Amino acid sequence: MTGTAALIGSLAALLWVGFAFFAVLILRGLLARNHGPLTKLGLGPSGVTFEFAEAKLDEVVSRSEDDTKHVIGDAAKRSVIKRMQRNSALLSRARILWVDDHPENNRPIVELLHRFGASVDTPKSNPDALRLLQANRYDVVISDVGRDDEGAGSDLKGVELADEVVNRSGLRTLLFTARFNPATLPGASDAERLALVQRMRRSVFASTNRMDEVLHYVLDMLER
Repeated sequence: MTGTAALIGSLAALLWVGFAFFAVLILRGLLARNHGPLTKLGLGPSGVTFEFAEAKLDEVVSRSEDDTKHVIGDAAKRSVIKRMQRNSALLSRARILWVDDHPENNRPIVELLHRFGASVDTPKSNPDALRLLQANRYDVVISDVGRDDEGAGSDLKGVELADEVVNRSGLRTLLFTARFNPATLPGASDAERLALVQRMRRSVFASTNRMDEVLHYVLDMLER
């Protein structure tokens, strides 16, 4: 009887192991069907999949004009997406002001930031941005450099905004631009170009024309 009881106990243990194994397989299948493969699920509480983030990066590139389009390679995508996943808790508390007179061009990345829990306000002009800055505290300010319809000095509205932001809060601005280079500004003298570069050193955190770099810089600013 003792041998029989031991055999029954062993069979029961094996049955439980088998049940647990198949339960895990079923759970993995359900998660993969609803959220994508487990290896590609977002880390932390965000639950943002690699596929969703990759699609948003591809979408924002597709919205770029042909002469300013910068294709983001697979390695660059993996780098920034994994970094966002690792810092999902930091992004979930972030409040971002993104100023651009064509906010529709940035919408895929704004949607990605929203998915991570970040709050993103998207005014189209300096006056609207400054009103929001008066009423709210932001962790990151992003701005395009030139505006199509913002009066005199439209080509440098982002730099003008950066000066205002640093004067008000000490926060330096991230500039996103396709063509702008202060060192080769058309129609300016060498002295004016140098003065602009020196001015930007005080008020601009970084300047880039790549959206993956924008996201890296956002994380750099949040980690400070």
